[in-house]
Amino acid sequence: MNERYLIINADDFGLCESMNQAICELFRLGAITSSSILSPAPMAMNACRYAKEGSFPVGVHWTLFSEWKEECWMPADKEKRDSSLTVNGLLPADGGAATKRAASGDVTRELEAQYRFMTDAGCTPDHADSHGGTLYGINGRLFFLNAFRLCQKYRLPFRFARSPAFLERQFGGKVSPALKAAHAAVCFLADRMKVSLPDDFITHPLPVEKIRDYEALCSYYEEQLAAAPAGISEVFLHPSVPDPVLSLRTPQWKKREWEYEFLKSGRLNRFLEKEGFRPVSWKSAPFPCKKESL
Repeated sequence: MNERYLIINADDFGLCESMNQAICELFRLGAITSSSILSPAPMAMNACRYAKEGSFPVGVHWTLFSEWKEECWMPADKEKRDSSLTVNGLLPADGGAATKRAASGDVTRELEAQYRFMTDAGCTPDHADSHGGTLYGINGRLFFLNAFRLCQKYRLPFRFARSPAFLERQFGGKVSPALKAAHAAVCFLADRMKVSLPDDFITHPLPVEKIRDYEALCSYYEEQLAAAPAGISEVFLHPSVPDPVLSLRTPQWKKREWEYEFLKSGRLNRFLEKEGFRPVSWKSAPFPCKKESL
């Protein structure tokens, strides 16, 4: 595969109305090719309705935790609200603690319930991905297996980069041999289970504070994309229209507003055209094992 394909994804659809508004506008402008819905989030039903009405290509943004401790969410699995995933019947805000104590069966039920939430709303996901990376095995829990089984069942590609380059980008500096071996094992299992993965993905660096201002954000994404290899890559951002309440509540919210401005301005699309990228959705991307799985 010699061409450079790029999925431009807006995460956290359904988190709040300011993000819903931004994502709908960006779809209509042709500034994004995909989005991911947080099924347990408070505005997820609205996001499903917008996606259905606008025929927007969306995936399920699987989460095992709530975004804010001040506003914890009900799990999508309403039949088992008291589970190893919940505290007082709600998904806790501490994603690390949630994954450490979670039972595998409870994880599978919750992920499937989040998928079903979308399909019941008339909005069928075209891919799956992981909110906060809790399904990647970061805490030693192999929940990517739970995700892969459901991806296999529903014929969904999954966000996990084949290239280990994303490890250096996300974690910074030298990557340990153990982490590289774990990455290779996840890719091997995806191939065995015929779950399609992108070749690379790009999102904001960690810690987020490295992004000092709007121009630094734009330059960061342009530099990373310029180095992207041939194949299928995804860039995922978290755009929001300006929201004075959330800007005060969440220090990192300004970055989301900058990402909205970056996408809306057309600067990214102009850069991609200059670099020879072909924008695609998850559904239209030419994943090698798509034909086999279908």
